[in-house]
Amino acid sequence: MVSDDNLALLEGTGIKYISAMDKSQLKGITGLDFTEFSHLEPEQVDRQSEELAGFARLGGNTYYREVKVEGERRYILCFNPQLFKDQRKAREQAVDDFQLFVKELNEELRQAKKSRQRGPTYDKFKRRLEKKKLSGFVDVQLKVEHVRCKAADGPEREVRTYIGEVAVDGAQMLLAGRLDGFWLLVTNHKEREGEVFRLPAEEAIIPYRDKVVIESAFRDIKSFLEVAPVHVWTEYHIKAHYTVCVVAHLVDRTLTLRLHKHPGDLTRDVVSHEKLYQKLSGCLIDRIEVENIGLSTYNMTQITEEKKELLQRVGFENLLTRDVVKKAQYR
Repeated sequence: MVSDDNLALLEGTGIKYISAMDKSQLKGITGLDFTEFSHLEPEQVDRQSEELAGFARLGGNTYYREVKVEGERRYILCFNPQLFKDQRKAREQAVDDFQLFVKELNEELRQAKKSRQRGPTYDKFKRRLEKKKLSGFVDVQLKVEHVRCKAADGPEREVRTYIGEVAVDGAQMLLAGRLDGFWLLVTNHKEREGEVFRLPAEEAIIPYRDKVVIESAFRDIKSFLEVAPVHVWTEYHIKAHYTVCVVAHLVDRTLTLRLHKHPGDLTRDVVSHEKLYQKLSGCLIDRIEVENIGLSTYNMTQITEEKKELLQRVGFENLLTRDVVKKAQYR
């Protein structure tokens, strides 16, 4: 998304953008030595953030620092203390999870029925380390252990196995977390009025920080609305398919906002469109047929007070009128 080619393409067409760079690009682009922030600690970071050299505070929990303008691109380094604490906690949790994995694998290795080889045994631990991205500061030392086992149709015998012991390098773990809490914003809004940027850093950061609303919309469209699979091929039909999905999300979002605006009494816990649909799923218009006399009619499922309140909260109490039943009858 933020490759040099993609950004150059946007710049070449004159499109303005605000995006975050990949974390791996932080050091190379800024040229900063992030070990200077190694003193930051989760218990003290809220206070320490106020003392970060060159950083200004943007309300809430964000600090920023203009880094440089290079060609068409302007870079703004940001730091979030809560993000710092979350990332530190996640890394510690990953280490704890790996230690649990080692404990469980050791139990399995102690049940070995035949002798194990060092290389393949170590690879089992190593693959999990790499998957959890812990290789830089966590390793496993293998210790030979002999266990006795009895074959189903033979005598008891001794086999060689290996037991893993976790080794955590604390200094390297701190080094791995030197970028915790930091993120780098890139934008081509670099026009100035005198010595000041026409678009202040604050106005560049806020819309990007609020992108969570857009990301949530995409998650809803992909998961709840199930945009895939797409069984159409022409450009016209594909656009129509995605338009229907976006309109459906708009309906979902509107209903959610109405639920928040009108809390209700009996259904105060219903605050999302998913739960609304679940609660109203029993509201049906039933077709009733009596075959021996040729009678066919329609009726509405008995509405409870809770369902009635839900419809009122989202502004659809008109669905409870007899006219809705009549319209269904003549479809």
